[in-house]
Amino acid sequence: MSDRAAALSALAERVADREGVVDAWTAKSFTDRLFVVEIPSEGALPESVRETLHDHDLREADEVYEVEGAADADFAGDLADGRRYRFVDVQSRGDLQSYVVE
Repeated sequence: MSDRAAALSALAERVADREGVVDAWTAKSFTDRLFVVEIPSEGALPESVRETLHDHDLREADEVYEVEGAADADFAGDLADGRRYRFVDVQSRGDLQSYVVE
């Protein structure tokens, strides 16, 4: 695991322990490292969490991917018992490599 991946995994553990947050974790897309935060369905992403993520070079996914018309650039969808938010690690953007097995 790279130093950056380890640092973001540790950050996810700290964010998951915050009030108003159900869970947080990192994931990989084809080329980017993602940071996902889940909150209770009746809540909103705490601004302090957003600021912490920005301080660690994590930005709202829809802004990074330039999704037009996205009202909440970090909102990834409602769940049965919560809401999910998605951020992109801009510090390592494009560094990951995926492959297709034929």
